[in-house]
Amino acid sequence: MTSPTDVTALRSELVELRAERDALRAQLTGDLPAATRWLQRKVWRQAAALDALNRRVAAQRFVLRTLDGLGRSLTAAEHRTARARVANPQLRERIGDPDAA
Repeated sequence: MTSPTDVTALRSELVELRAERDALRAQLTGDLPAATRWLQRKVWRQAAALDALNRRVAAQRFVLRTLDGLGRSLTAAEHRTARARVANPQLRERIGDPDAA
């Protein structure tokens, strides 16, 4: 028996494959703008997924470095304080808010 998560993943993959098929058909018929739009949307989705993954990794590394220094777990307040002390604004923005989880 398949779980609801498996069914959702399969449906999502099926939708993606159908969209790719339609883009290839559009390309074969000479409708390059339609094929290009599909490819651009795919790139945007992949970029967003990669950005989300990078943010999780950055937050996990940040927490692990901090925990290593403390030798214990962080409270939410300690996490916010440590995050606020990160000098690089781009890196600080990548570290997730503990209350958002």
